Amino acid sequence: MSDQVAEAIREVIRAGGPISFAEFMELALYGPGGFYERPPVGVEGDFVTSPHVHPVFGSLVAKALRSLYAGLGRPEPFRIAEVGAGEGTLAEQLLRELDDLDVDYTAAEVSPGAREALAAIEGVHVTTELSDRPHVVVAQELLDNLPFRRVRGDREICVGLRDGRLVEVEAPWDAEPAPPDVETLVPVGAFAFVDRLADVLTRGYALLIDYGGVGTTGGEIHGYRGHRVVEDVLADPGSSDITAGVDFALVAHRAEGRGLVAWPSVTQHDALLALGFEKWLRNELDRQTSQLDAREGLEAVRTWSGRSQATLLVDPTALGRLRWLMLATPDMPRPDWLV
Repeated sequence: MSDQVAEAIREVIRAGGPISFAEFMELALYGPGGFYERPPVGVEGDFVTSPHVHPVFGSLVAKALRSLYAGLGRPEPFRIAEVGAGEGTLAEQLLRELDDLDVDYTAAEVSPGAREALAAIEGVHVTTELSDRPHVVVAQELLDNLPFRRVRGDREICVGLRDGRLVEVEAPWDAEPAPPDVETLVPVGAFAFVDRLADVLTRGYALLIDYGGVGTTGGEIHGYRGHRVVEDVLADPGSSDITAGVDFALVAHRAEGRGLVAWPSVTQHDALLALGFEKWLRNELDRQTSQLDAREGLEAVRTWSGRSQATLLVDPTALGRLRWLMLATPDMPRPDWLV
């Protein structure tokens, strides 16, 4: 499939000259045969996300959503839209944890393979794009894979052809120049997503969880394939994802420019602790002790293993460094767990 993607990119360049890195990403990730044509997430895929590490992630996100539900005045039904829902692991966790509420759950996915998996989950309405009027939008590790442009000074770093190979080339950058000594990423895909949020959120919240930083993208451009880092994303387009992290300051600024409230982003470590991760951890330790006292050794080992795995969610060197950004319409109260 990656051969199909590479040839499609070459044809576009041959027809019109070098393309922006954003257009390259669009074709490599979301075009015919692209990386996201099949669900790449999970132990058997190319990378895992927080819901795959331990279901306590879904439990604590559900607790966060309950507080948003209360802030909304407990609407019936409670309309949740997850964008970039993958194969549905988080959707299943949230629906299980919120099964006492009247939840209308929509999963928006561009991947045909992911949509097929999502359609098999009871209670999930599957669509290709964010629409209707959700009360809460959840996007977990979506923004870092949306197309971005690359700028250095007054030059844009584009993708061209040399002897049949995809290579970086420079082109004039007509917008405001970036610093000449560093590469600046312009997250045009994330901006478009925020614009869409502003259009569909008439009264509600959006929870955006992703890698990145504040005032920085938080890393070099790279990909993942088979749970390994891919450094040269031009070499075999369509075979890996493409990411560089998210500048949450830029995303928040865009949201505020569209009339949304953007509270300061927090790390996943801080968010999950505020939602009760330490209490859950203590309860699991007590359960492990009880199992050992009852000579249920195998169950105790399983509890210990799950508890150890779950700590990756708050480890500042692992998934704990993800950031949570809460957006809302101006009339919504700030969530009490947002530290």
